[in-house]
Amino acid sequence: MAVDENTRKRNALELYQIDEDSIVPFFRGHIAELRKFIQEHSESNLSLLELLKQFIRIYRLPFNMQRYMSVQSTFIRETLQERVQNRQDAVSHWIQEHAGRHRDRMIQLQCLFLDRIRARLLPEIQKMLDEPEDSGKDDSSDKKV
Repeated sequence: MAVDENTRKRNALELYQIDEDSIVPFFRGHIAELRKFIQEHSESNLSLLELLKQFIRIYRLPFNMQRYMSVQSTFIRETLQERVQNRQDAVSHWIQEHAGRHRDRMIQLQCLFLDRIRARLLPEIQKMLDEPEDSGKDDSSDKKV
């Protein structure tokens, strides 16, 4: 079955918001929450990959918020082009109608993307999790003035 051009463009735009280079920094930036989450779910017998997916589903955070907001802005502009009402009303309406679904779709795509890169990702995440908890903190006494 052929996919129309609009659907193809929309799919490409949705995939654009998943920035592979932001995944490890995302988890590093949330390492305390991730460790706590894994500890709380230690008896669930889920793999690290499944725990990572559950973590992003529950916390509902994009890997790269800047790209996510850029894509959402593009979707809003496309929707506004179809309407001739007050811009503020149209933006408000779009957010009410579509923002939740947009975030849900993005979270699902992130989970699917983790499957794609799991061979490279899981060793990095495991190494990060195995680091002492205070190793990720910035020690300002080591900085040169």
